[in-house]
Amino acid sequence: MLGRFELLCGYLIGVVAHEIAHNRMAKLRGYAAGVITVMPYGGVVDCQEEYSDSDNILIALSAPFFNLAFATFIVAAWWVIPEIYNYTQDICLASLALGLVNLLPFYPLDGSRVVVSFAKNKIKAVKIIRIVTVIAGVIAVITGIVLAVVTLNVTLTVFGLFLIFGGIVKGGTESYYHITKNAPFVKNYSGGLIERTVYISSDACLLKLLSHVDKDSLSFFVLVDEKGEEVDCLNEKTLGKLCVNNTLDTNALEALRCLHDEQKRDD
Repeated sequence: MLGRFELLCGYLIGVVAHEIAHNRMAKLRGYAAGVITVMPYGGVVDCQEEYSDSDNILIALSAPFFNLAFATFIVAAWWVIPEIYNYTQDICLASLALGLVNLLPFYPLDGSRVVVSFAKNKIKAVKIIRIVTVIAGVIAVITGIVLAVVTLNVTLTVFGLFLIFGGIVKGGTESYYHITKNAPFVKNYSGGLIERTVYISSDACLLKLLSHVDKDSLSFFVLVDEKGEEVDCLNEKTLGKLCVNNTLDTNALEALRCLHDEQKRDD
């Protein structure tokens, strides 16, 4: 990558897009992002206990799949507009590399999160992945040093050091927490709470309802149709359940009716 400023720019664009994809999927699953550290091959990740296995997999795979889809889109665009090849080749290569590399089961790459999510003994899986990551990192560094003498390319060496760092140093610089397990659902009862009723369109998504929740009040939601007639209602506790089981862009009324159907089947 020495002397390839265009390729460096392509990687920066790919990394930013990678992290945006992670955050977008996390928000759709009801999580808010904590601090994220951007690294050469994506963001440092850690397997947080707050995730469910299914959410963990979706959030982990969303970014590399987005990179691969973006690279595929660029290749398809070359067939239609060949003139853009010279301007988009580096971005395509960077996106392809980021997508494929992050599927590897090494810390701190996204593939490791997927492996841990499928593992029954997660503690043992984490230990094994860290050991394998360090070994792979050492091999990459040694191989990279040998190749650098001929090719003057230090990419593999940098990647190996990245893996060694991820395998030895425990992650945690990137974290997500589910919104229903934190404020504003955590109430401040010591100062007293105000109970209020919020009338909102039955077409509203769960995120719209969440915008009316705060720690200093208890909200009761009434879903109304276009004429203002009551269609259904729910409290904050029910809203929290809906946010856990659905993406935040899900229609609130549809999610509520699905919950009612599940409760009827259980009864």
